[in-house]
Amino acid sequence: MKRSFLLLTLFCALCLVHVAVHAQPDVKEQDLENNKAFQRADALPNSMATFRDIPIKAVRSFKNSWQYVDNESWYKVPDGYRARFIQDGVLYLITYNKRGNWLNSMRQYDETVLDREVRSAVKTVYYDYSIMLVEEIALPMKPLTYIIHMEDKTSFLNVGFRNGEMVEMTEINKL
Repeated sequence: MKRSFLLLTLFCALCLVHVAVHAQPDVKEQDLENNKAFQRADALPNSMATFRDIPIKAVRSFKNSWQYVDNESWYKVPDGYRARFIQDGVLYLITYNKRGNWLNSMRQYDETVLDREVRSAVKTVYYDYSIMLVEEIALPMKPLTYIIHMEDKTSFLNVGFRNGEMVEMTEINKL
């Protein structure tokens, strides 16, 4: 009787350790509320990558560029690997190819972080629209590109901005 009780206790303890090791990290409800704008990036069907899978060149490049970041998560994406982290309320997505070379960086944030000149240019033309989300894309040897997601009472509008030029990308009427 004592032996079966001891085995049962040991089995339960091992199960709890297994669950604790493989459990998902806690996500606070407040974090979800604060990051509703970042749901587009989170919805990507990427799988978590282990450090063994990630090319050392990518990890070194990331750590050289982002020395003070220690809360990043790495994901496997079709072109290679992506590091994801949030710093000062801005979501960063840094993508490297399978050989560890930097492909692009994307930042997602709200209107308050947007560059004043870009914001002024957009708001001058689209003064009735509210800026909901900004995606800032950096590519090698290309100027910064902004994709600005806006809405007004009747529609959603996406505008691209690069080198001082604005282009309407999509407009969707609300029902």
